[in-house]
Amino acid sequence: MTVETAIRTTQAAALAIVVVCSGAITARAAAEPNDAQAKARAQGLLSEGTAAYGRGDYAAALDKFTAAYKIFPSPKLWFNIGQANRDLGRPVEAVEAFDRFLRDAGDAPPETLGEARRSAAELKTKLGQIQVSCAVDGTEITVDGKQVGSTPLGETLWTTPGRHQVAAQHAGFAPAIEDVVVTTGKIAAVNIEVLPIDLRPANKTVAAVDGSIVGTSGGAAADQGAATKPPLYRRTWFWVAAGVVVAAGAAAAIIIASSGRGGGETSGVPATTLGAQRAF
Repeated sequence: MTVETAIRTTQAAALAIVVVCSGAITARAAAEPNDAQAKARAQGLLSEGTAAYGRGDYAAALDKFTAAYKIFPSPKLWFNIGQANRDLGRPVEAVEAFDRFLRDAGDAPPETLGEARRSAAELKTKLGQIQVSCAVDGTEITVDGKQVGSTPLGETLWTTPGRHQVAAQHAGFAPAIEDVVVTTGKIAAVNIEVLPIDLRPANKTVAAVDGSIVGTSGGAAADQGAATKPPLYRRTWFWVAAGVVVAAGAAAAIIIASSGRGGGETSGVPATTLGAQRAF
């Protein structure tokens, strides 16, 4: 078979799928007359995508097929989406589309189902898989920044060979990241662990001076201590501390006065290193 013959065969197959999808869109549009305009728009996008695919403009075709699916989510459109991704060199996305087509479009023509199986099988020979497990159900999983679902994941994930990053996120838990190396034809198992975030306050502590409670970080013990401790002015340590403060103030005044008379300072303020710390 020549290259031109192969291209014509592929285009013919694409056009055949358009006929299949067109029939599905028309039938459902008739069943839902209130949404007929949206279905007609999806039909037009499908036709535009098929024309672009026939010209070899696979990127434009993919845009049209994807837009048509958003307007009218017919599972048969996954075949077109798979073809466009395959020819764009996006094997993972193509496999996902073909597998979804095979799973959800069981009433498609047998030849189309066969083509989807062959394409998916060929692409999978060049890929590897990741099997993600997590003890916490409902954890959101991403692979290389792309969200793939929440745990428990029912299926392994197809991906290209090489190093990939698996991330997990769940409300109330600290996010987790694991690196994994995928080999062609192999399954790389990743058990990702998310740990709960403890938002409870720390245990309360109580400090005492001369047998009396003078400070606490809170809690029942603190409340009890606050109710039993004597007034501030009746405690010995208060007057001792006051004397220390007075003495310290007098000493500071002497230092300031002395420094003002010295030659080291020009403003009468003692030297300080505050603010002189280097950032790095």
